[in-house]
Amino acid sequence: MKIEITTFMKVLIVDDEPKARSILKNIITDYCKGIEVIDEAASVNEAVKIINKQKPDIVFLDIEMPNENGFALFDYFDVPPFETIFCTAYSEYALQAFEVSAIDYILKPISISKVQAAVEKAIKTRGQNKIIEQVSVLKENLSVQQLQKIGLPLSDGLQFIKIEDLLYFEADGSYTHVITTKGNYLISKKIKEFDELLQNDNRFYRVHRSYLVNILKISKYSKKDGATLVFENNKIIPVAREKKNDFDEFIGGISV
Repeated sequence: MKIEITTFMKVLIVDDEPKARSILKNIITDYCKGIEVIDEAASVNEAVKIINKQKPDIVFLDIEMPNENGFALFDYFDVPPFETIFCTAYSEYALQAFEVSAIDYILKPISISKVQAAVEKAIKTRGQNKIIEQVSVLKENLSVQQLQKIGLPLSDGLQFIKIEDLLYFEADGSYTHVITTKGNYLISKKIKEFDELLQNDNRFYRVHRSYLVNILKISKYSKKDGATLVFENNKIIPVAREKKNDFDEFIGGISV
């Protein structure tokens, strides 16, 4: 099914592989109405020249390229005048880093539905000018084997939070309260999405259907009268009965 964009958008494809550029161009042309591929580039250097001359609205950017990788593109712009959709064949951990950095990406091999979803999202977030900070967070997360920051979508953009500052996530219907040492945020995402996002990070555990917690921020674990956790802000959170045994094993059998 072809998606329809009400405002005409210009696209630049940056990838060192001609076949990859051709496949992506065909998908955009055939399945994204209102989107025109105005040019292609095989390197960051070529892309910079085209961007300055033709002013694309969206740039599809391959990361793994010879000489300069895709991230280098942002060294040429203080405030990039375009939305970016990364194309990557990165590992599972790296994809998690993309997700928590709130960056749009398409996993290779690309598909029609992935391209359409990425285009629609890029149009919705157009003009927020957060890409420099997002790329900085992404590079920081990719440089180590544990995530360093997570991007929280707010009505006016993104708020980046250090993982070490997160206390817990609390479900509230289709929303989630994100509680940190620096402040609290109400995010228009279900807690399930945060659980899936952090499922491979052993610092977080879903102790209850309503709570996803940072175990490094637990001040006390009490097993009396039902298991409960006390956090640095004195919040008491229950451990669901059906989760208790698994949690004990996960946390190393701590008892207080």
